Amino acid sequence: MKLRIGENEYSIKFAYKPTLKERIVSKFVRYSRELSKGDGMDFEKIEDMLLFLPEALLVGLQVHHKDFAYDCDTGDGKKEKLDKAFALVEQYMDSEEADVTWFFNRLQEALLQDSFLRSLFQKEQKKQEEAEMRPNLTVVGETEN
Repeated sequence: MKLRIGENEYSIKFAYKPTLKERIVSKFVRYSRELSKGDGMDFEKIEDMLLFLPEALLVGLQVHHKDFAYDCDTGDGKKEKLDKAFALVEQYMDSEEADVTWFFNRLQEALLQDSFLRSLFQKEQKKQEEAEMRPNLTVVGETEN
């Protein structure tokens, strides 16, 4: 998938190893569920999602953009590359057409283009949905010995 930021176009592809090492799939599931609730996200959750966007973008840039590559096993170079990804997100957010939800959805769409990651995403989504539907059970009247 291609993503245009400013005058540059970036190819986004979520590779297996960095995507799993950074736990990108579970984060996408969590934030997409928050966005889809419809009752709005509280400000702290919005901030968390905004902090996640550069991280997701960085992982998506690993395959085709060596100037964003870092060692996902050791984390060497990650801070420097994450700063570059933050700068890209900031550049996009400063533009006239900036839309956080659109940006998030485009990155998620790129993630879901890989059949394994899509399957993993769907399984995690189902797991979280089931967890939300389970009632919190507490036994009233029991005491600890």
